Amino acid sequence: MAKNIQHEDFGEKIGGAKKDLWKSRGLYTDDLESMNEREAEKYVKKDNIWKKPDYQAMIDEGIPLGVVYYIKKVRDCLPASPRYPYGDNTTEKRLARQKEYIETVRQLEAVMKDVRTVEDAMKACDRFMVGNGYLSRVPIMGGSAWYMVEKKGRDNPSVTDKLFTTLHIRSTDQFEWHFTKKAQSEQFGVPKERKVPRGYSIRYYDGENGYSRSGEWKPDTYYVTKGYQILKNNLATWDEALHWAQEKAKDRGRGGKKRFVPEQLSKVRRNGPDYRNGQDITGKDYLDTFGFRGGEFGNWMNQNDRQASLNMGFEALKDLASALKINDRDISYQGTLSIAFGARGSGNAAAHYEPLRKVINLTKMHGAGSLAHEWWHGLDDYLGVKMGAGEMLSEKPGSHPLFRKLESVMKYKLESPEQAQERAEQEMCRAKKNAERVLDDAVSSSLDQNGNKAQREQYTELKAAFLSGQPGAVEKINALKKEVSGRMIPKTDRGMLEAYERILHGMSEQETVKPRQIKTDYYQNSIRMGKEYGKDGGYWDCNAEMSARAFACYIKDKLPYRSDYLVGHAESAVAFSSGENGHLDIIKAYPEGEERRAINAVFDEIVAELKLQNILTHEETTRSLDISGIREASDGQLSMFGTERSSVLDRLEAGKSAKTKSEYMAAVRKTEPEL
Repeated sequence: MAKNIQHEDFGEKIGGAKKDLWKSRGLYTDDLESMNEREAEKYVKKDNIWKKPDYQAMIDEGIPLGVVYYIKKVRDCLPASPRYPYGDNTTEKRLARQKEYIETVRQLEAVMKDVRTVEDAMKACDRFMVGNGYLSRVPIMGGSAWYMVEKKGRDNPSVTDKLFTTLHIRSTDQFEWHFTKKAQSEQFGVPKERKVPRGYSIRYYDGENGYSRSGEWKPDTYYVTKGYQILKNNLATWDEALHWAQEKAKDRGRGGKKRFVPEQLSKVRRNGPDYRNGQDITGKDYLDTFGFRGGEFGNWMNQNDRQASLNMGFEALKDLASALKINDRDISYQGTLSIAFGARGSGNAAAHYEPLRKVINLTKMHGAGSLAHEWWHGLDDYLGVKMGAGEMLSEKPGSHPLFRKLESVMKYKLESPEQAQERAEQEMCRAKKNAERVLDDAVSSSLDQNGNKAQREQYTELKAAFLSGQPGAVEKINALKKEVSGRMIPKTDRGMLEAYERILHGMSEQETVKPRQIKTDYYQNSIRMGKEYGKDGGYWDCNAEMSARAFACYIKDKLPYRSDYLVGHAESAVAFSSGENGHLDIIKAYPEGEERRAINAVFDEIVAELKLQNILTHEETTRSLDISGIREASDGQLSMFGTERSSVLDRLEAGKSAKTKSEYMAAVRKTEPEL
């Protein structure tokens, strides 16, 4: 392959990447033309239109604190995204509302950029509200005026009473009270390292005025309070008190849950077939072999990174096709999928699939090991759209019987005979305990007060018969109580005891315990993983993620060789947790053992069904990259000729030393093969 190939984005432009222009300069209405409906819903946000100002930099420039706080509060009054009234029920109407929202945000941004003094702030309301036709100003006697809302303002859900109230400054005193003093009380503009934690207060004790009720307090010191509680006193300086309060608040905030991020693979190993035939892969190979719609590279990826990602990704996708025994072109879901390497980062995620743009993104090296996981997300989304689910099919499994089966097998299983027997014994124990409590409450006090020894012994025998489920025991106990106290067991209690008698009799007569459906270990561990890593908010035990983790394990099991770039993270979802007994428990949020084999069997059914529906194409053998007729010339250029025929450049090189035209042509002809 040619040396020093420059790898650039290939195929169609995917769009929507963080490096796109509007990400840096803000969103305009024209940008909606390059977005699909789902993207517009996601990206038309206030922060994408009017970039959040650097308020600290504005204060450092000398803009008064109250003015900067005013700008912030006005911006905060805008809704974070467009509001859609009930009538906005079509794509066209929602698009019009999005454009209106962008224009409104831009108009307010333009006004706020000119606000640098209190006087500017007092003019801002008229400039925005009246100048853009949302309100009209009606003069009244005395030189003042009142505002009347216009149709444009009434029809725009982003122009609210709250926005008007915040914008409208009637006097400098009002501004001072509502903005300058409020900013000071909220420590607005104070550097983070100098802020007193929320809820805490630092106060000075002069030796006379304070909360001290003992001689232990030293004068000329500071103390820290939280609410009505004094947390610490006798702090020599305000800085010392601040440091103490910050550390105290930090300690109280510790223990928060973190997001799980799999460790980067130290080495990416593979010992499968040489599908590249020893060649370096280009973006064109992805287009020609798999039919990808397009591909992107992150701006920060150098050429070596790009080449390594292309090579490893190509081999991994070939391994995936081999494991599923499908045609290479099926990898791109009939040409709808795109791929990106380090171009579309998403927080701490090692890799992610974007439903909006139908693109898999793999980070520079953290993405290695997650390709099968993300490919399943793409297929899940493709099938969901194709089958009318409107989202990933696994999240609406009722749309397809095999996906309903997949959900059931992932989350539930039948008890083993031993588990069923243990459960039955526990249920019997609980039933006896509850029945005994009801019986003693109804009978024991009467026997203790009025019964003799023989009657108490008789009660003990009848009680044992009742707890063993013997029919008629309640009737005999009722007769005994009437004999002892002259009263029968109350009707309500007697009915409850008779119900327990039937339950206990049924349990004692049951020879074999029928197994029940219980949660799989995989499901239980996924739930526990979510509790350990709460910031992931339902991520771990949702159908989409459980099926993706299970699919990665399925591919790992199907491959007879190692393919780290494809499935290296298949079994990485492991965490440690302290159990109830204090011992360290291992949580594995991926399927194992019999559960894994059962899930794999369902994936086999799904793949077979997709082949029957011609969504996937069966192909028994995965072929290597076809390089027949291609060779590398001595200068590193590719030649489409065979080895017997020299390239044009070779022939020109042979003629360089010729002095005359005839000698030159003779030298060139000499390099031609004879026919």
